[in-house]
Amino acid sequence: MLDRWFYISTSRLDETDAERHVGDIVAISVQRNRSLEVTGALLFTGRHFAQYIEGPPAAIAALQESILQDPRHQDIGTIACGSYPTRHFLTWSLGYAGPSRFVASKVEGALTDALKNRQGGAQALLHMLEQFAFPGSS
Repeated sequence: MLDRWFYISTSRLDETDAERHVGDIVAISVQRNRSLEVTGALLFTGRHFAQYIEGPPAAIAALQESILQDPRHQDIGTIACGSYPTRHFLTWSLGYAGPSRFVASKVEGALTDALKNRQGGAQALLHMLEQFAFPGSS
C-alpha cells in the first residue's frame, strides 16, 4: 500500500527570484524522490504551490515534515492524504511543467476550488496534474 499527500500552499518566495528557486526545488526533489521511491507532480503559479506526492508511508511522512518546516511555504492546506492503492504518477519522481501565465490562471481557479470543495476540487486538481504527465518522463 502507498501513502499520498496532496497539498496547496502560499508561496513565500520573492517574485523576482521565484523561478530560480522553484528550479532548485525541482532539481533537488527529483533526486531525493527517486531515492525514496516517491512519485508525484508539482504546480507553481507564482503565488501558490500545489503538490501531489505518493510512495512508501515513511517517505511521505518524512517529505511532509520537511515541507511543513520549509520557510518557502505558508498556509499549507492538505486536500487529500492517507493510504492509496495505486500510483497516479508511475514514472515521475517529480513532474513539473515549468512556469506559464496561462497555466497559472487556470490553476489558481482549480486551487481555490480544491480548498473550498475538498473532495470534488481535489479530484479536479489531481486530474489537471495528471494531464501534465508524459509517460516515461521525470
